[in-house]
Amino acid sequence: MDGWVTETTTPRQLERTSSSWSDKLGNFLIFLVIFSSFYQQSSPGESKPVLFDLVLIVCMGFFFALGLKFPRGLIWPVAMWGLVLAGYGIGGIGAEYGDKVINFIEVSTYLTCAFIFFSSYIFVDAEKRMRLIFNAYAVAGVVAALAGIVGYFGLGPSSLSLTTFGRAAGTFNDPNVYGPYLIAPALYLGLRLSKAKDMRALLLLPAIGILVLGLLLSFSRGAWGNFLLSGGVFVMLTLATSKSAAQSARLVAFAAFMGLIVIGVVGFALTSPKVQQLFEQRAALVQDYDVGNEGRFDSQRRAFTMAVKNPLGIGPEQWAMINKLDTHNVYLNVFIAGGFLSIIGFVGFLGMTFVSGKRAIFHNGPGQEYLIVVYACLVGHMTEAFIIDVDNWRHLFLLFGLAWGAILAARVEAVAPPRRTPRDQPHLVEGFTA
Repeated sequence: MDGWVTETTTPRQLERTSSSWSDKLGNFLIFLVIFSSFYQQSSPGESKPVLFDLVLIVCMGFFFALGLKFPRGLIWPVAMWGLVLAGYGIGGIGAEYGDKVINFIEVSTYLTCAFIFFSSYIFVDAEKRMRLIFNAYAVAGVVAALAGIVGYFGLGPSSLSLTTFGRAAGTFNDPNVYGPYLIAPALYLGLRLSKAKDMRALLLLPAIGILVLGLLLSFSRGAWGNFLLSGGVFVMLTLATSKSAAQSARLVAFAAFMGLIVIGVVGFALTSPKVQQLFEQRAALVQDYDVGNEGRFDSQRRAFTMAVKNPLGIGPEQWAMINKLDTHNVYLNVFIAGGFLSIIGFVGFLGMTFVSGKRAIFHNGPGQEYLIVVYACLVGHMTEAFIIDVDNWRHLFLLFGLAWGAILAARVEAVAPPRRTPRDQPHLVEGFTA
């Protein structure tokens, strides 16, 4: 790896040419990485790599070997993740279940590296590369949603494990991860539909319907709320950055149309007695396992007390073993695992992401419309994080990388003179002034 990009060279001076074979191979690898994310199934209780991880490692090696560098502006976000990991390590010293500490830190370090890579990759040409990633993500999302639908209605071979506790999980282990995974591609296709200028865009409707139906059949209350919140933030930010009354009117019409699609999909699904029964059960705001002495809320209260009594943390995944129940709250999970050091780093990273992301959106930088999709999804995901642990979701770190790549690209545009958008070059590096 070539290290961090310095500020001694301007973005224009850093532009270089690339051979066509590396362009095509780089695009293919990225598409393959994102597409392979549709399959994240492994043996219960194991955290072994899936195809996505293996292809991503190859992809990272390819791009860094050809000269991809880390944007200097990533220093602070990465430093925040460094605090998180340091807290995990300190808290895990002498932990009873040391093997779980090591495994968790390894996974967290890998996901942090993935975040750094995606940020560096997007930074080079935010507009073009975010479009490539979202196109691949949309295809992967539809495949995953179809798997969940097929599994839920028993349309595939009985040997396929595509449901969990009667809920669609598709090619994921957990429906609570499967559902949120489908939100970003649904919003992206919605974005494309809202900008369409001809009737061919109606071909996107079946894909959107499949994604929404797959999300519904996950019967994840968090995913449902996440989708509604993300969609609301997406509409508000798109309206706020609209450049014309016509564009705003089109977006309002699109939002109303999307509402009808959601209502239609839900209505269609509820014609099935099986869906209706589980929907009525899962639609309740509070479930039986949330309350009581052994419920989720009481467990979270005890976890917070334990975290305060252990300011340096007790190590990752220790509370779940001690308590026999996860925190189901990522902020508590980080706090109890790594103490004040980890929670300061985690909240600091999120604060930087949301503040810098909003500025980049209103700066009208490269890839603005895609950044709005990412930002909206992050708002939804980190709100859902209050009721579920999200700190090992692969697609979440992809979203973090997309956000920061676009944020840093917008900073370049803010200080650099007008220039031509570079071609999509795997080894191209651009510096910027922080």
